[in-house]
Amino acid sequence: MGERQPSVYVVNGDDEFAQARFVAALQAELGDAATASMNTTRLEGRSLTLAEFVTALSAVPFLAPWRLIILAEPLAFASNSQNRAKLVETLQKIPPATRVVLVENRLLTEDKDRRAGRLHWLEKWAEGSGGLAVVKTFILPRGAAMQNWVTTRVKALGGRIETDAARRLVELLGDDPRLAEQEIQKLLAYVNFARPIQAEDVENLTIHARQSDIFALVDAMGEQNFKQAQALLHNLLKTQEALYIFAMIVRQFRLLLQTRELLDSDQREAEIARELKIHPYVAGKVAAQARRFPLASLEAIYRRLLDFDEAIKSGEMDDTLALDLLVIGVTN
Repeated sequence: MGERQPSVYVVNGDDEFAQARFVAALQAELGDAATASMNTTRLEGRSLTLAEFVTALSAVPFLAPWRLIILAEPLAFASNSQNRAKLVETLQKIPPATRVVLVENRLLTEDKDRRAGRLHWLEKWAEGSGGLAVVKTFILPRGAAMQNWVTTRVKALGGRIETDAARRLVELLGDDPRLAEQEIQKLLAYVNFARPIQAEDVENLTIHARQSDIFALVDAMGEQNFKQAQALLHNLLKTQEALYIFAMIVRQFRLLLQTRELLDSDQREAEIARELKIHPYVAGKVAAQARRFPLASLEAIYRRLLDFDEAIKSGEMDDTLALDLLVIGVTN
């Protein structure tokens, strides 16, 4: 007999872009976009009921080899021992024509715990499931690893990039594969795949010149100035795609959230720059901006951004509408 094909994928880590690519690859196995959409169900652990989960698992595939169930934040559902037992029991009875992806945007088991043999209960269950489940961990590439990621990704897309250009791109974008992917696509189109991407190309085309616009937009949101924030947003939409602006805003609020946590731990701006691997000048601007938001507000906004991201990916919400709703929500 051949090796058992897993029915459950336990996806974890802080690289949301890699997670999304993994899920997209599974969906591609279902057929064309329309068929994949018909055979994919997305669920949210924070609002999930057991009955909803069982119903989703019981649905039969339509013109596809199997159905795909994507459950975001399963640990929010399994927040107590009773629900944990129900989740495991249900997964162990998964129908043959169904695959489930459990997506946690954080690392289940920290390295120090892994070295000590202390696995998270969900990962421990997967490893002991006899092939029913498999764990997929995606960690953000950082520093030199991010530069290698850029070089490898450019090559995979059929292009070339000089070392200085890859380094400069990482300096401008930080450890953000999603934004890097968008910039790489633009840079390859700019050089028409005819020559290597150079540092000068990166300077001319990347977000560096547009970062001030995002800072201004987030500033207006922090000051609860709806009129100004809306005007800045729609000025950006005249020259940039909504998804690109959304990615930039997600990146900015991620920085703000990380910075606010460090500020609340009495970290200075120089320490913040080293911790987040950003330029000291940028660290100063981000710190000043982070002070305008309480930590609880930043956490709520970031959760909302993740909700919008999921709604956009699933086709439930237009990307421009998501941006408008975000501005309205934050300024109110």
